[in-house]
Amino acid sequence: MNQEPAMWNVSGHGAVLVAVLLALVCRVGLAQIGPRYVIDVNAAAGVAIVGAAQGSVQLVGKGLALIRFQGLRLLTVGADADAYSAESVRDWPAVDLVLVTPPSVGRYGGLAPLAALRRLPVILVEPSANATVPPLPPASPGRDDGPRYYPMQTWDALHLRKGRAKSKDKTWLRVTAMPGRPGTAQVAGFVLEMGEGRTSYRLYVGCEALAADEIEGLPLRLPGVDLALLPARDGPQLLPLARAAPAATGAAALTVAGYAFRAVRR
Repeated sequence: MNQEPAMWNVSGHGAVLVAVLLALVCRVGLAQIGPRYVIDVNAAAGVAIVGAAQGSVQLVGKGLALIRFQGLRLLTVGADADAYSAESVRDWPAVDLVLVTPPSVGRYGGLAPLAALRRLPVILVEPSANATVPPLPPASPGRDDGPRYYPMQTWDALHLRKGRAKSKDKTWLRVTAMPGRPGTAQVAGFVLEMGEGRTSYRLYVGCEALAADEIEGLPLRLPGVDLALLPARDGPQLLPLARAAPAATGAAALTVAGYAFRAVRR
């Protein structure tokens, strides 16, 4: 009977020690949760980022799609597209960020065409260890002599905020590298969530052409995504996605006239 308090004290101290260790582990784990990259972009004088949260997707060249949202401009380009060349880069529109999707088939000019993008953030898929393409350079936000590369693996995220330096109202962008079918590890596409305040719009940029059954399964694989921009032989295709239901309208070609969208209150 006299040993019970002592035994309780030992077990009690042990429980406290375990709780402390668990708390420390949780704290370290939480500290590691977050985007891999964070970018702040100051809005130029005279650029308005207020009003209705509207945006658009527009074809601006062979393999080039320009995404606009509340003063934010983002360009997507396929690494094997006709527009991916040193000559064409000079004619690319001025943007805040470039997203290069990996080549599927055809030619690939490496990173040389991007050399002219002075200090511009460029998102690329980080090659796997057994990739046949040259490895990407490490992210270098401090470089002043060329583009700033942000290689991403599956589930990596990049957060970008654009607005006046002292303003609390900023347009924000979250880019998340997404996997494909269950069991696959390579990046199949990127989810771009563009927002202002509590409203946002989610656009999926695919990295590879999809079969008909894969396209029908996109709404289930990407719940909460509003629109998909998919590569195709004849040019980028747009596919509105209905939550938890197969896409009924089918994909349509992205045109120079573009596709307008409005942010959704989440």
